[in-house]
Amino acid sequence: MAALDTPIMAILRDVLCASISLDDGLSALQGIVRTRPEEVDLAYEVARAIEEIILRRPALASAKLTELTVRLSFSENRVLPKMLMLLETRYTNSYRRNEAELLPDKEAIPRLLDILGELAQSMGTALDLNLRPLLPFLADETLLVLDAIRDRGHEPSIRLALHEVHYLTTLLLENGLFECAEALLGRLVKISGQLGLTELEFEVSLDEAAVLTELGLYEECRELLQPLIDRATKDKDTVKLAALTLQLSVNETRDDAVHYLTARSLSDRATSLYSDAVVAGLIEKDELGAAYLTIASSILSTGWRESVKEALSRFRSALDVLEDIPDRSPDQSLMLFKCFAGLGFAHGLLGDHDNTQRAIEYMNRAMSIVADLEDCGRDSRIEQSRCDNALGWICLVSESDEFWDIGIAAFERAIRVRRSLLKEGRISTIELLGSQLGLGLSQLRSSDSVDASLYSTLRETLLQYVPLFPTDDRAFVEVAIAVYDIVWMTHRHGVTLPERILRLFDDIVKMLDETPTHEAMPFIVGPKMIVPYLERNWEQLERVTREIAQSETALSPVAHLMSALATAKRNQEALASGLFIEIRNPIDDKVIDADPLLAQYWKGQVALGAAIHSYYSNRNFQTLAARLYDAAVELRAVEIISADFLEAAEFIRATAQSLSVVLFRFVHALEALFGTDIESPHAHTSEEFEDAEQFGLILTEDWIGLIKITMAYLQMIEQSENIQAQPYLNAVFSNISRALRMMDAVALVERRILALLGEQMNRRYYMRR
Repeated sequence: MAALDTPIMAILRDVLCASISLDDGLSALQGIVRTRPEEVDLAYEVARAIEEIILRRPALASAKLTELTVRLSFSENRVLPKMLMLLETRYTNSYRRNEAELLPDKEAIPRLLDILGELAQSMGTALDLNLRPLLPFLADETLLVLDAIRDRGHEPSIRLALHEVHYLTTLLLENGLFECAEALLGRLVKISGQLGLTELEFEVSLDEAAVLTELGLYEECRELLQPLIDRATKDKDTVKLAALTLQLSVNETRDDAVHYLTARSLSDRATSLYSDAVVAGLIEKDELGAAYLTIASSILSTGWRESVKEALSRFRSALDVLEDIPDRSPDQSLMLFKCFAGLGFAHGLLGDHDNTQRAIEYMNRAMSIVADLEDCGRDSRIEQSRCDNALGWICLVSESDEFWDIGIAAFERAIRVRRSLLKEGRISTIELLGSQLGLGLSQLRSSDSVDASLYSTLRETLLQYVPLFPTDDRAFVEVAIAVYDIVWMTHRHGVTLPERILRLFDDIVKMLDETPTHEAMPFIVGPKMIVPYLERNWEQLERVTREIAQSETALSPVAHLMSALATAKRNQEALASGLFIEIRNPIDDKVIDADPLLAQYWKGQVALGAAIHSYYSNRNFQTLAARLYDAAVELRAVEIISADFLEAAEFIRATAQSLSVVLFRFVHALEALFGTDIESPHAHTSEEFEDAEQFGLILTEDWIGLIKITMAYLQMIEQSENIQAQPYLNAVFSNISRALRMMDAVALVERRILALLGEQMNRRYYMRR
């Protein structure tokens, strides 16, 4: 794969993806002539071909590119000839099509069919080389050639072209290029209907409905399917009615506006129709299993975790049907493999220990089927690598460390296989990178001590995603998720991210601002809040989160909490630096709604900060006592706040409670020393002076040590006269100021907010298209 890094190929890739113009590409090639002597001849010849294109001499350009392609086909670099062929197709195909259209039918039709074949070959090549931006152009050219063939009126040629284009749409669907497929399928539906090709029209219409569903055009899908359903019902064609009902149920399942019970009812009707067709002998039993498998997969593809158990029941139904088939064919065995893999994936999404264990069992059974298929002469390395990759991610997300090594081994197997598949051009780069990223994250999670090499490996993997940004919008989402995962795992290890990876995160976030991916908005927006947090740039974090909070998206509640955190941190920094500005209140109704526990905690923290700010201003212990009492009451109230989200909740309560004990005792000592009466509706009770050391099992040693020392000083104050107590008063105040700076880290406040962010980002899991 080293050839992929040559400057000539990088320039050709940019030209093919329209990242740079032909003129800029020509200039870049001329620059290579000056800076890379070993590539002078090749760069010169490619530059001459591009110059012919710019001068609008496509025939000469095509001849030169064809000559180059043939000559380089015998070299070790297998990728460059393919790129040159794509360059010829991209910039000379329209000329050859127009030229063919001027010829009589006898000559034109064979030429047009040849051009269609070249376009089909180019589509496969563009997919192999991950030149996805080139596909819309190739799809448009395919449409024009198809129309040109249809206009000739030669029915056998039209049929041949229709089937060839239908095959291309299957290729596009498998690679997630639904917009390109939709344009071609729409034309196929129209032409096959005009020619009276009923069966082809039905097949193409089903594919068109599937594409409309994938594009989120649910109403258009219903409008397409309903007439077909009515016709199948009128004709009493059970098989077609079952297929159409199945596709409609998939459409309703994917549409969030449709109640899930309605979608499930349609799914049950579809499987009932398939069962009737099996009983009547109209279809084989495996088609019923495929229907269950399709429904289960469509439920999983919605991304809603609440629906995983319903998907499991459909997978089990599919399993019952498929296991009951004797002497399964390779295709039926592959279907059974998908069923086991789906069961494993669904159990893995549930995440607890028992389900993870069952997920591993199902994945192992799936891989045993793949091994049997290998013995039958079928190359199943792609399925094997996907299974290993899924197993790795299942083990990675489990909280049980006993599974982590299994996941690492699975990722290593997937990487070995995918490297060979990538060299053969059978998978895209992003699939290999996904496994490499999973391995890096697994090693980071399972490592007892995090060293720089782990972060260096992760950084290198993320850097390899960056060149995919112009060609594959899936890279945006996966990099954004990776940024959060790295930060979360690093935070749990309690270490600091290296400076180099922080700079990379900053660059990635700038690139994420330009992402066109709207469906994955929570994944994209999350890292935009994380990077300023990592940089401790509280002013920027406050600005970014305020914008996100106003967007009324799923991440708005977390954005309000992040904004409150930024405000609280700025308050602490101002007090620590001696800039005695007014303490700002980070709490509003939105923050309270987002997390009542943190809101109450911050109320106590703000009250304590205000007390310290007041003392710095007037050095009056009597005034300090009243304000400290308010802070102690607010911190004590944290204990009674219920929280559905449990991450760090006990640490927050324990930190607030232990500090409130110190504050109450300090207030009591000040009252006794200065004869100050605190005006408050809250009466003092003996509970206020309970032992703060009871929280030693939860909180850090530094915090407990600070509490013990402060309590010792308070005891000295209680036993001293006014003048003698002054040094101890200053010491207690200093320790309380230090406690204000420490309390967020002790209470794991930032960990709770990051966990809340992760929960919102993970409400709908990501599945690569």
